[in-house]
Amino acid sequence: MKQIIIHYGELSTKGKNRKMFQRKLADQIRHLTKHLEKVTIQPEFDFMYVKWDETPYEDIIEILKNVPGISRFEPVYQVDKDLDQIKAKALELFAAIEIAPSDTFKIVAKRQDKDFPYDSYAIQREVGSAVGEVYQEMAVEMKRPTHKLTVSVHKDRDAYLSLNHYQGIGGMPYGSSGKGMLMLSGGFDSPIAGYQMIKRGLELEAVHFSSPPYTSPQSLEKTKKLTSVLTQYGLPMKFHNVPFAKIQEAIRDNVPDQASMTVTRRFMLRIMDELLVQNKAQAIVNGESLGQVASQTIDSMVVINEVTNTPVLRPLIAMDKTEIIELAEKIGTHDISNEPFEDCCTVFAPVAPHTKPKLAPIEEMEKRLDIEGLIADALANTTVETIDSDYIDNQQNQFAGLL
Repeated sequence: MKQIIIHYGELSTKGKNRKMFQRKLADQIRHLTKHLEKVTIQPEFDFMYVKWDETPYEDIIEILKNVPGISRFEPVYQVDKDLDQIKAKALELFAAIEIAPSDTFKIVAKRQDKDFPYDSYAIQREVGSAVGEVYQEMAVEMKRPTHKLTVSVHKDRDAYLSLNHYQGIGGMPYGSSGKGMLMLSGGFDSPIAGYQMIKRGLELEAVHFSSPPYTSPQSLEKTKKLTSVLTQYGLPMKFHNVPFAKIQEAIRDNVPDQASMTVTRRFMLRIMDELLVQNKAQAIVNGESLGQVASQTIDSMVVINEVTNTPVLRPLIAMDKTEIIELAEKIGTHDISNEPFEDCCTVFAPVAPHTKPKLAPIEEMEKRLDIEGLIADALANTTVETIDSDYIDNQQNQFAGLL
């Protein structure tokens, strides 16, 4: 049986609620690996075992690298608590990797079983001597070795060896921090905001405001693909498509151009509030970055946020565009966000929007609009579908089938 040990990191501080966090993490790992084979997950106090039979280590490793709540992990190889077997497995592990002449190594031993006849230092010495004798070109390096072999001798189990160590993305298990609704456009910012909150354990549903015929079907498809990328770091996600054209037409016809973006964003937050109630969520998530555009100045945020008492989470608030784009490249949303299909905010963007709007004039302008009726109509015609990580592949297969 193949095994990987997962180290929780931050999750290790979670006291009496630890089991809930462990359960959320285990549920996500099971979901992300279900297309490979059934895995067995065994939580311990400071770490978690993942065990399976057939799938290559590499396939499981690639999945675990993107699971929130994992600080680091390593494949482990189980042998009897016998020094000769430990040495033999150590040599086997080194034989499976490429070793350059300048490489160095270190042995780290942890003896939990005090009845084992060799203490930690003796294990390190004996195993290190065996490795050094075979790989004489490798020097011992205690601070920053090229290769670090860990040997753990457990009290109620066998001995475990690990040579390859991998970093996780950290954070908290998906869904362990509550539920939010992500305002998802087709740009660079909002998908990154979603990713950042997924890392903090927030379960998400995506909300997209579309304005056909002013926005194209490709614009809607773009946001669904972005949602699919985000599910690779979480679980399947509900996608709410809110028809917004009637509202934007009403704003265009009744509100001065320079104030239209402020009124538009206020409508969006009102709709988000209703969706939160309907879907039992607790927070709004958006991709705002302070000062990036007119609606994201402090003055604009104050006036826009006046319509809601719901927490609005802005994980990108202190990030600049370069940082956001670099993260988009890292997580796989960059090329999709870069597709040339405009969203509703871009299509109806004012020429010279207010950067310091005042509440009283905005409220006076809104009296010209049937706010309740427009919102009710948008909500009544909102469509919902569930999108998972296979969405992009499935769409490509359907397209190929038409050729």
